[in-house]
Amino acid sequence: MVRIKQSLSSLTHTSRPKKSKTAMARSMLHRVKTSTNTDEADIHSQSVTPITPSSSASIARVSSGAPTDSSPLAASKVAQAQGSMQNAATVEQSVRKFRLYEALRSGDTTLVDKVMRESFAEAKGAGHSRTASTGSVPGVLDGTSVLHLAVQCADVPTIDHVLTHAGTAIDINEQDKDGNTPLHLASELSRIPVVSLLLQQRGINDTMLNYQGRSPLDVAKNPDVFQQLQLARSIYLDRQIKEVQQLVSSNKYTQLETALQDSHFQTVVDVNGEQLATDPATVESGGTLLHEAARRKDIKLIELLLLNGADPFRRDRKGKLPQDITKDEATRTILKKSPAAAAAQRGVQEKTILGSGNQPTALGATSGDTAPGGKEGREMKGYLKKWTNYTTGYRLRWFVLEDGVLSYYKHQG
Repeated sequence: MVRIKQSLSSLTHTSRPKKSKTAMARSMLHRVKTSTNTDEADIHSQSVTPITPSSSASIARVSSGAPTDSSPLAASKVAQAQGSMQNAATVEQSVRKFRLYEALRSGDTTLVDKVMRESFAEAKGAGHSRTASTGSVPGVLDGTSVLHLAVQCADVPTIDHVLTHAGTAIDINEQDKDGNTPLHLASELSRIPVVSLLLQQRGINDTMLNYQGRSPLDVAKNPDVFQQLQLARSIYLDRQIKEVQQLVSSNKYTQLETALQDSHFQTVVDVNGEQLATDPATVESGGTLLHEAARRKDIKLIELLLLNGADPFRRDRKGKLPQDITKDEATRTILKKSPAAAAAQRGVQEKTILGSGNQPTALGATSGDTAPGGKEGREMKGYLKKWTNYTTGYRLRWFVLEDGVLSYYKHQG
């Protein structure tokens, strides 16, 4: 019985026909062709799909940049459309900037006015709002302004035309994408007549810092430009001191508060300096304006000074604090225990421990450098004349005295 089953099993296996290699190859080729035709048919059916209202709305959303479905294909189409629009806008900005640059360089004020009007009209039509500058319109001049471009390439009459252009509000202290004001650029490029013209403008601030923490005085490479900036700062300092003294003598404390809170004033004028005092006894003892206010028992002036940076712990040359000047208890209490005195004390402690960043002082150093042990305490620098040779004689050189070592260079930086 067992033998019969084995015989039947062997007969069954041997009765199955074997496929030849040629037949197997043909079968595989047929399957490949069938799969290829199916894929092509699917692609064809996708490409000839009729446009329905829903699909047309989707296309409209893609062309307008609005978000559609979250499929990768739709996202890719939106990205391509937006990229094309951005490239076109960039090219247009470059062309407009080049036209304006050529007009400024050639001194054609009529063409300058035309390009400026076109730029502002286009920006207004696109919904951009103009800033306080003549040319800083988002998407129009790409991080700069007409005045910045003029300072770099135009002559003085053309720059003066831009500054006085009718109907154009100029922000003389506007910063470009690097934080530079027009005065920064003119100083760095050593354009002496342009620096002089800018310094004559109302509201010019020569102490503003760019994004690298440098003022126009710091980037000046020409000794004449450096001296111009120093002279302008000295004139401003002298004018502000006289104005403060007049406001104090006439008790115009509202205007005095406005002056004390001005950023340019705070950078240049030291409210704790001896030069603000006018009282003969205070001047003789080397006291500050706060000493003078304490001697006058002027509580309102004391509070105003304390809230705007006056130091209640600054001693005069006789070693006296402002609270030691007077015997009036109300005045002494204001100087020692008032909220204004507490705020002033915190401010003094913060400046002593941390400094106050990169704010420049009247000497061109930073407030952090003037802290105890800071760099300003062990460094002196400036332009001096040095004998070079018999041909050129004395020439200005940039001298730096630091830690007892004297060095000199052709220019700073």
